[in-house]
Amino acid sequence: MTAAMKSAPAAARPKVQILIVDDHPVVAEGWGRIIRARVDCEISSAASASEGWRQWRQARPAMMVIDLSIGRNKIAGIRLIERLRRVDPDLPILVFTMHRSPVLARRALLSGANGIINKDSPPAEICDAFAEVAKGGNYVDTRLAMQIALLNVPRPGSSAVRLTGREEEILGMIAEGMSYRDIADRACISYKTVSNVSLVLKDKLGAGNLADLVVKGIRYFDGE
Repeated sequence: MTAAMKSAPAAARPKVQILIVDDHPVVAEGWGRIIRARVDCEISSAASASEGWRQWRQARPAMMVIDLSIGRNKIAGIRLIERLRRVDPDLPILVFTMHRSPVLARRALLSGANGIINKDSPPAEICDAFAEVAKGGNYVDTRLAMQIALLNVPRPGSSAVRLTGREEEILGMIAEGMSYRDIADRACISYKTVSNVSLVLKDKLGAGNLADLVVKGIRYFDGE
């Protein structure tokens, strides 16, 4: 074996591929710097859920970092996670979000995210979250973990609103200001189903009309 052949494996060793899905280029770039400081890797980014899906199919990265809200869609990241989980149950997925909503955080974890960290967390904690998820573990932002736990604790004098996954999905699109027809097309369901679910949502959230439901939907996902 020649000296050139002996040195080839180290030079040819492929780097870890990581895909960041976030519609804020500055955030994606900052994440890239944090990750590269810890791992010898190649970072690619996508500014939409559909682009993230396309890049995942092409490159099959070793790990994904996904924002929950992409553009005006408060649950675009969640829908992407669900889609990924249907075809790749073992892909490490870390959610990186600006929201402090325990409702969204719980939904992300139930959808298949391995971890969730807030964008304003200290760099050291962000690195810990990344490292834990990258090796196959789980990580939840400490403050969010406590808030998620409290979701199951009824408050005196009030009743907690319980929404199904389908109801949350439709409420998220209503909160975006989408029409019933557009919601039906995106969710691949009938217009009548959207209308019926909206009636249930109005009753559960105490909304008098569609405009009121939009406002209550925004508050619901913002954790207010």
